[in-house]
Amino acid sequence: MTRWSGVLRGWRGEQRGLLALGVAAFLVTAASSAHAHADEAFRCELRESRGVPSPDAATAADLVCEELRRASGGRGAYGVALGTLGKIVVVTATREEPAGSVSVQVDGLEEVPTAAPRIADALVRGLGFATTQRVDNLLEGETRPARAKKGSVKFSVGVADVESAGHGARAAGFSLGLMYSTPRFALPVDLRFAWDDAQSGEKGLDLVSLSVGGRAYLSNRDVSPFVGGGIGILRLEADDGDFSGSEGTRPFYGERSGAAPYVEAGVEMLRLHRARVALLVRADFPTGALRSEAIPAWSYRDDRGYVYEEPGYPAQSSYVVPVTIGVSVAF
Repeated sequence: MTRWSGVLRGWRGEQRGLLALGVAAFLVTAASSAHAHADEAFRCELRESRGVPSPDAATAADLVCEELRRASGGRGAYGVALGTLGKIVVVTATREEPAGSVSVQVDGLEEVPTAAPRIADALVRGLGFATTQRVDNLLEGETRPARAKKGSVKFSVGVADVESAGHGARAAGFSLGLMYSTPRFALPVDLRFAWDDAQSGEKGLDLVSLSVGGRAYLSNRDVSPFVGGGIGILRLEADDGDFSGSEGTRPFYGERSGAAPYVEAGVEMLRLHRARVALLVRADFPTGALRSEAIPAWSYRDDRGYVYEEPGYPAQSSYVVPVTIGVSVAF
């Protein structure tokens, strides 16, 4: 009995060992099958490498593929291509189904670890690469200051003769200004003053103007013609210089403040130098006419009893256009 009990116990132990071995074999087979299935569900490879050494290209592709595996959940077929343009490396990741691609320029292979997660997210989720920016994953090219066309700010001063179309008076004056200038255009801001030196009986004209506008150069040479225009605030004062009240005269005095657009044309010289000289003709167009108030008739009697009568004059209006002929220096 004892002998048969020992045999039975040995047989049971043998059965347990075989069972454990079978379970282990099943688990290994299942794991291998799952891994093989995962490999079939996800495929990513380096498809092209131009100008990048093979070991570096393989490492860069592995980094991108690993991020694609993470972002896609281990599903899909992807390809990675690398190319160089000077110091720039162009990394392109493509997806077969549904078709898509993301192409990114990095400043050297050292930026691939930073770019790879963003490439994967953009490709798998169908995003624009720029939308994947975060404070800690910006590339060198995304932080580089953008280039801008060069311009300069110049101070200007000028002198001018002012004629008055529609009135016949003239005045002399000067201008002060600032100008932002580029090779093809300028943005001037001007403050102008002009006044007359008319004698008694001569027509007079005074003006003050603050304006802003634009000026377009017709060439990029050292000497260039230009045209321009803008708008300003203009205070204009004009009179006919005769207030004697003698028979046949119609005394006129009017003043007005308001908006006034302007146009100009001229030639600018020494544009290749720091200081520039401009000759210009400018016309300001007030939005209304100058108006002289009516003068009622009146009379008076002196101590000797003589009566003096003065005629009245109706209100008058005159549209006056100041035309400036000037020279200015900007530096």
